[in-house]
Amino acid sequence: MSRTTWTAAWSVVKSDREERLNRLPGKEHHERFETLNRASELFSGNLLEFQNHLGKFLGTDLQAGELPKRYESETIRLFHNYLASVATLRDMQRATHRAVWPERLPPEERRGPQDQRTVWEAAVYEGKAKEDFGDDDLQFLFDLRNCTLHRTVPLMAIGTTWKHHPPEPVMQRNSVMLKRSELAKFNRWNGPAKRFLKTQDGDVDFLPLVEKHSQRAREFFGWFWQQVKDAVRQDVDEYLDKQTELALWLREETVTPGFGDDWGDGPIPGSLRRKRVEAHAHRSAHGTAGWRQVEVGSDGTVVVGETDWPPLPAVGKYRIKEA
Repeated sequence: MSRTTWTAAWSVVKSDREERLNRLPGKEHHERFETLNRASELFSGNLLEFQNHLGKFLGTDLQAGELPKRYESETIRLFHNYLASVATLRDMQRATHRAVWPERLPPEERRGPQDQRTVWEAAVYEGKAKEDFGDDDLQFLFDLRNCTLHRTVPLMAIGTTWKHHPPEPVMQRNSVMLKRSELAKFNRWNGPAKRFLKTQDGDVDFLPLVEKHSQRAREFFGWFWQQVKDAVRQDVDEYLDKQTELALWLREETVTPGFGDDWGDGPIPGSLRRKRVEAHAHRSAHGTAGWRQVEVGSDGTVVVGETDWPPLPAVGKYRIKEA
């Protein structure tokens, strides 16, 4: 027994245009920007959560013995999350630039058979990264991630000390530091990290390093974002323009009337026409990204090229499909 189904033309157009959008190189680049944003938000969120937790003790009148039992373990957990997000942000940047600039170094310039670096990475990225993060203290912070992966999760030395120089009042100082005894269990520190540790007497005051790295990480992220944006701007703009054009066409195609309590169950008179006009105005203001390239030969012949984005059909039309 056959049956007749009605299929809105806009749903067919939508599927076709989404397939076209998926084939555009700008789509992958746009998704890479979204991935970078997520990694940046993860880093910023973990940093803020860690700082807020420290603020419950540092700079307050609380003493170390008055802290909740889980304060130390929570400090370790939040610092571990921060270190993990530092590595995630760095890894996402590496994945991005190797996709945008994929040309690998020639064999004679590689450090070994496992060297996956690219020409752009060696010529541009590494120099900028060394400039911003090459200090021994920051390299120690990076190497802490290796310490947590391969040996131990660093423990905290949380304490309160007092100083009194009469007739001045007693000064209380709260501190959160990395236990040097725990760090000593890791024997694979890189050269810069070893140099930094030699400058430290006793437990390591790491919070200034976190602040220093966070500031430079934000600046470096902005620089990197602009580098990638400049390289793929045309492709991403094409993708976003066509994506917006489709969205505005769908908005006009699927516009519905307004409803209000004063009109019972029926639509507000004139609302459908008004909303159609508004949707069409927005669509017209955006325009189209599907113009064909027109070339004029030396003999005056005009050649109209092909396009992967033909004009969208008029709205409000349906077709019958037999099933």
